[in-house]
Amino acid sequence: MSVQNENVIDIYLESRLQEWAEWLRTGNFLNIGYQRQSSIAMFAEGKSINQTRKSKMTVDVNLQAEEIEKMISEMAQYKSIMADCLRYHYLHQQSLRKSAKKLGILHMQYKLHVQMAKQWLGFCFRQHRNARVFCK
Repeated sequence: MSVQNENVIDIYLESRLQEWAEWLRTGNFLNIGYQRQSSIAMFAEGKSINQTRKSKMTVDVNLQAEEIEKMISEMAQYKSIMADCLRYHYLHQQSLRKSAKKLGILHMQYKLHVQMAKQWLGFCFRQHRNARVFCK
């Protein structure tokens, strides 16, 4: 594979990771069709509860972000520290040293784990981009 093709895959992977992180940060998918607060909590805060209004609940679906999440979950089964570092890197967007400290590792280890995780995902895309089979 040429260097240019590898760069294209790396750029594509980076955009997919950014999309995945944004999807997780917004958290819209976590309600899975349920209201954000229970009726009791709403009552305790003095909010009115309108029981006659029927609302249609929708669940946000992002298949590309879910695919990345599945791949990272698969990675975690083999090397959990790589998956943890990658998740922390994209979800918290803190400095290298601060992120490493939160995970209890040296900053150079943290950087290496993020790089290795991205290489692992890149390998999965290169090997299985058409078959949609995750690395095992």
